[in-house]
Amino acid sequence: MQSADKESREGMVAWEPARVLDPALPDEVTYSRGFLRCRPERWFPGFAGHWTPLGHSLSIELKAVEAKPHIGAPPNLQRGFSGTIDDEQVAILLDEISSRNIVEAIAPGASEIARGVVLEYLARRLLASLGQCWSGSETSTVKFEPEVDPFSVHSVAAVRFVFQINNRTVTVWFGLGRNLLNRLDGLWRRQVQSSTRAGDGNADIQIEVAQLAVPPSMLADYVRAGTSVDLEVPVSDIVSLRVRGKSWLGARLRAVRDRLGFEVLPGPAPIHAIPDGATRLSISLGSISIDSIMLQEVAQPGAMLETALPLSNKVSMLINNEKVGEAQLCVYEGRFALSVL
Repeated sequence: MQSADKESREGMVAWEPARVLDPALPDEVTYSRGFLRCRPERWFPGFAGHWTPLGHSLSIELKAVEAKPHIGAPPNLQRGFSGTIDDEQVAILLDEISSRNIVEAIAPGASEIARGVVLEYLARRLLASLGQCWSGSETSTVKFEPEVDPFSVHSVAAVRFVFQINNRTVTVWFGLGRNLLNRLDGLWRRQVQSSTRAGDGNADIQIEVAQLAVPPSMLADYVRAGTSVDLEVPVSDIVSLRVRGKSWLGARLRAVRDRLGFEVLPGPAPIHAIPDGATRLSISLGSISIDSIMLQEVAQPGAMLETALPLSNKVSMLINNEKVGEAQLCVYEGRFALSVL
């Protein structure tokens, strides 16, 4: 970590977060700590058991591969069926290849009418299984609605189920309305919050771009206005989140409208040792204060948070969380650098 010379300063350009950071839609951020983190299979214990007898009777092998939540309507698909869960419409949608894989495994050579009957029976059975296996605290009424056009159902989210039938892949999209989305989102967040200790209070999350190990005798040079500092770390959207003065988690910066956001990465943030006798100088994009419940939600890999911080290249230079200087975050030869203000 060293100061750049005058010639290096001429090659520095301002870092532009609004241009380089991947955007995140507000709904993606809002539901990233609940619905998008949920494990749907945990809410339907015994689901596979409802289908085992059918597999045996038809001499087919059924295997569940994945159940993954998504924000946004399902893709443009060709086959569909409708139902209701507590009077809110849902859609069961498939592509042509998945429809063909199902029918060829169960009724090879069937006519078009027979194919439709097979698919409708399985859609009815799917809804019935979901209703009977639901383990949430609130009971639900699930119905098949044959008269409703599935492609008219307004889905704001979906769960994508992937199965294998005789080693053929089948993808089924389960489209959800806003009420069901909010219900499932709240259910998962309450499950996460249930493990939070009461009375932990608020915590400040510091968004750190880099750290410097500076000899105490040189600190004044590093924070002096007009100084350029080569941080000697590659330009990246990866940051470290620090809580209560300690390294906590790694995260990826995201642009949420005109504000700074981040997406939590799996695993803890790397810890970089500071040599004895050196002072740790933190380069921070800012900090946010959240309560212990939100902290638990944010700790999930993939969770996102929109901050009140603007998309800006202004950073603070901190020692023990105390601000000792300000700088503009710049790019120099593929590395981050500072222009101290």
